[in-house]
Amino acid sequence: MNSVYLNSFEEFLKYQDSKEKMYLLLVSENCDFNHETIKNLNINCYGAIFPEIIFEKQHYKDGLIAIDIDIEPILVNNMENKIEDEKKFSSIKSMLLFVDGLSPYIDPFLVSLFESTNEECKIFGGGAGKLTLQQERVIFTPEYITQNSALIIPLSQDLDVGVSHGWEYLDGPHVATSSSKNVLEQIDYEYAFDVYKNIVEKDSGLKFSEDNFFELAKSYPLGIVSYSGEIIVRDPIASDGKSLVLVGVMPQNSVIQVLKGEKSKLIEAAKFAAINAMDTKKEKELVIMIDCISRVLFLEDSFVKEIDSVSNIIGDLPLVGALTLGEIANKSDTYIDFYNKTCVVGTL
Repeated sequence: MNSVYLNSFEEFLKYQDSKEKMYLLLVSENCDFNHETIKNLNINCYGAIFPEIIFEKQHYKDGLIAIDIDIEPILVNNMENKIEDEKKFSSIKSMLLFVDGLSPYIDPFLVSLFESTNEECKIFGGGAGKLTLQQERVIFTPEYITQNSALIIPLSQDLDVGVSHGWEYLDGPHVATSSSKNVLEQIDYEYAFDVYKNIVEKDSGLKFSEDNFFELAKSYPLGIVSYSGEIIVRDPIASDGKSLVLVGVMPQNSVIQVLKGEKSKLIEAAKFAAINAMDTKKEKELVIMIDCISRVLFLEDSFVKEIDSVSNIIGDLPLVGALTLGEIANKSDTYIDFYNKTCVVGTL
């Protein structure tokens, strides 16, 4: 799978040279991408818009990555609807999956997709969207650009996946006593924000104000304790003073923890994700890194060390990726998880 970074949409228009070629585009939110032009010129490209993109050892706020693909992607136009044409997915052995990262329908869609694929199918990807955290049309095909949608890119290559986050326990356990989709209303029968606020302010020595919620919350995610003991991270992105708005669903009565991170532990976690993705004897031709944009906001200038930690494991293999609003992965016959603040590495 050939890939190239182009610093503008105009550069892509010059680069694409054949109506018969098919491209997957990873587009940064600051890119001057124009879907009308794609449609009018009938360029055969599919993709999504992300806060930032990764190419080789750098992350970019501008430009796009074009990847040659040989199987036509599938657009799921409305994730709210259950998948009915299961035959379309049953023969796919591995796939890259991009969803509208701010849609409230991600989790039920992943359940429906899991039920529609064969148990050997490996799936990974992430949530598209912009750092404004306002839902927009961010998933596109040659004909459409949509929201509340998903793009499935079937892969002809075998896929291996590694997942790790590096966040550690700070406080809990607690119970999500009231929640609705991605809104956590109560923790232990008290307003969720009040409980969260007390824990975070005590540990950080800082105070929440009207305009600093995300700045403080980015260092203190929530963790859902799964039946297997794995911690599924949830990213609080907003509050109305009572509830917490999360990226991803919070099932009611979930056992949860408040987590905290150290930069070195997050960087080490990305290394482990890469090691796990490379832990087969199969030949590899491409590495795709799906990493949460809030890890960049937390690590700041140290985020390049996280990319380096992956690059050091994969050697000379080409590296592409996106900084996302939520990360997606499964391991064959286990349920498809929607993560936050996590590094997912896929090798093809």
